[in-house]
Amino acid sequence: MYELYIANKNYSSWSLRPWVLLRELKIPFVEHLIPFGDAVRWDAFRKISPSGKVPCLIDGETVVWDSLSIAEYLAERHAAVWPTEPGARAWARSAAYMPRGVCPVGSSSIRPS
Repeated sequence: MYELYIANKNYSSWSLRPWVLLRELKIPFVEHLIPFGDAVRWDAFRKISPSGKVPCLIDGETVVWDSLSIAEYLAERHAAVWPTEPGARAWARSAAYMPRGVCPVGSSSIRPS
């Protein structure tokens, strides 16, 4: 079973991405919450994630960090992660890879055709 390490869901939208994906697709996982905080927490992040950041997904011996890398890893194992139709899949990936803080409204690069 997957193990997902995340930080506070209300402060870490990057942690929220794989959490929502796993929940919505009903993919079984164990959630480990490591709240943001002092240096002790940073050491806790470093023990599970090579980057020292969350989110981090552990699948046996495989460790995947970064929310989009986690989505791609899950897509290789679960068909429902990305839409099957190429145009819809391209739109979904464009929206998923959109940098934090960028508003998609009016952006022609992610508008479905």
